[in-house]
Amino acid sequence: MLTRRHIYTLLIIISAGLMLGRIAAVNRTDSLLLQQSRFTTVNNLYNERAEQLTKQFSDSDNANEEQFAEQLAELETRRQQALENEKRELPFFSANDRSRWNTIRVLVEPEMRVQRTLNQPDGTTRTETVWYAIDKAQNVRGWDTIDMVKHNMVNRDQPNQPEGAGYLYSSKPPLLPTLMAIPYAVMHRASDGEITLAEHPHLVVRVTLVICNLIPLIIGWFVLARLIERLGITDWGRVFCIAFICFGTFLSTFAVTLNNHIPGMVSVAIAFYCAVRIVYDQETRWRYFVLAGLFSAFAVACEKPALLFCGLIALWLFWNQWSRTLFLFVPAALLVASAHFATNYIAHQTVMPAYSQQDWYFYEYERGGVVRDSYWKNPSGFDRGEECQGTYAFNMSVGHHGLFSLTPIWILSFIGLGIWLLTSRYRSMALFILLTSVVVFAFYVSLPQELRNYGGNTSALRWMFWLAPLWSVALVAAADQFSRFGITRAIALLCLALSVMSAAYPTWNPWTMPWLYNLLQYVG
Repeated sequence: MLTRRHIYTLLIIISAGLMLGRIAAVNRTDSLLLQQSRFTTVNNLYNERAEQLTKQFSDSDNANEEQFAEQLAELETRRQQALENEKRELPFFSANDRSRWNTIRVLVEPEMRVQRTLNQPDGTTRTETVWYAIDKAQNVRGWDTIDMVKHNMVNRDQPNQPEGAGYLYSSKPPLLPTLMAIPYAVMHRASDGEITLAEHPHLVVRVTLVICNLIPLIIGWFVLARLIERLGITDWGRVFCIAFICFGTFLSTFAVTLNNHIPGMVSVAIAFYCAVRIVYDQETRWRYFVLAGLFSAFAVACEKPALLFCGLIALWLFWNQWSRTLFLFVPAALLVASAHFATNYIAHQTVMPAYSQQDWYFYEYERGGVVRDSYWKNPSGFDRGEECQGTYAFNMSVGHHGLFSLTPIWILSFIGLGIWLLTSRYRSMALFILLTSVVVFAFYVSLPQELRNYGGNTSALRWMFWLAPLWSVALVAAADQFSRFGITRAIALLCLALSVMSAAYPTWNPWTMPWLYNLLQYVG
């Protein structure tokens, strides 16, 4: 007999297989066609040159056969070198993931680390590594990024530094890239340095994506499946919700690129699951409190607005079991916080994140021997920021990057919250989810203009991806009610189809505009 849990497992495995196939094919799709065109051009140019040499040799009365063979061999060598250069298309999709890959590379490859020379009081000098500085990495062809900052805090012990002195760093908080560097470090060490991002970029990237994106996503889905099984009351509603989380969210879309949203979402799912077990099932085992503390804090390390989520989880658990919360949850959360602040201090000599230091974004730097201005001195497109807060709120909710326009399933989630608020014993959980959602949305709307950018050139409002577990849990309340009538089931299935379409639209590259934005441009 096929049980609901068997169906959940089938849906999760099918979705995981789809994502694994996309990860295995990771490359910049837009450059594949260009690459094929360049291969053809290179081959044609060198074939023409070889034909010219052959004709010259045939037409010449005193041609030197040995010289002709050398010229032909040299031409073939140059052709192979040119083709090899064209093959080195890197499997990165945007400046966003290249920023993290730069950090990973300098942490693992000694030759990519920046060294600085310090003057000693006795007149001698010593050399030390500037950890997390990406100056060398971003200067390599194809590794450039705009998501970086520059500061000279590492030189503060050296007086009389010239204007503009300092080093480049990823603007991303360093804890997550440090953890993501572990799979590459293992591959690099196990191969005695033979496996590198320079020589085997596709192998390293794909293995890392499986470990850092796919496996955590599968874990998160199974955790959500347990929550939905626990809270749902109908077969149709439960299966509907699992189908949605496997195919209808943008988390699977972003599985092909390094990002903070997947680990943030998975952390929220695990922490919330533990909290529900503690509050509603009176679970007292220590591991639930420790896991809730670890993952709610790690969610903050991935998504800073999740600080509200972490605080509310702590209050929720403290209200129910204060002693275990104080002695198990809090130390676990502090452990993650310590790692976050420690890595940030090592990188920047301050516990404040790089993106909070606005003056670090305006600088000059060198790439390819040319001095350039920071992109952020004169940003383009969405990076200029939305001028009107009302317009920003509209587009974030029902506009071209809208939560409800691109993923209409979330409308059902808020209906589910309303059902729980009015009729259910889950009223406190519904208040928790609703408060978190409203405050986070208001936070992003209230940001200054230069930060109101919809997440940049991206397929959805990625700032709020980490709330997907909370909304997916609330969805089951509405799905159960909608399962009662044919017309409401049809409405729910239509919302599901539109949500899946939106998530599937950026098939190969999540760093593209949503279908709704492209449609609005098309119709003017």
